[in-house]
Amino acid sequence: MKATIRNIISSKTKWWHLLFLLVVTVLSTAFIYIYLIPIIFWSVYGESASADRIASLPIFIFIGEWSPLIIAFSFLGFGLWLGIKGNNFSRAKSYLLTDLMLLPIYMFRDPVFYDMFSAF
Repeated sequence: MKATIRNIISSKTKWWHLLFLLVVTVLSTAFIYIYLIPIIFWSVYGESASADRIASLPIFIFIGEWSPLIIAFSFLGFGLWLGIKGNNFSRAKSYLLTDLMLLPIYMFRDPVFYDMFSAF
């Protein structure tokens, strides 16, 4: 375990791979957060008073807010695991760094989306 972590840290970073992963992950997370979750929720529950009641339940608030991040972390974790399994530590480092950079970016999603769409 320590040797694997040491190999990941000491490996050379593939900057183009890291940049590509970061851009694709941020855009796909934003797409899921803005479009996919509301469309799925609306298609399942519709627009009634019971849908408003269901939407205010804590479990649905958790799913609506955090499922894009969980999905992105799942795919990045799978890529990290494949990189470690295949001894491709530079790619594994890119997946790990993308994971670490995505979390603070995701925490600022509400101010960014509010500023982006408040002009319209």
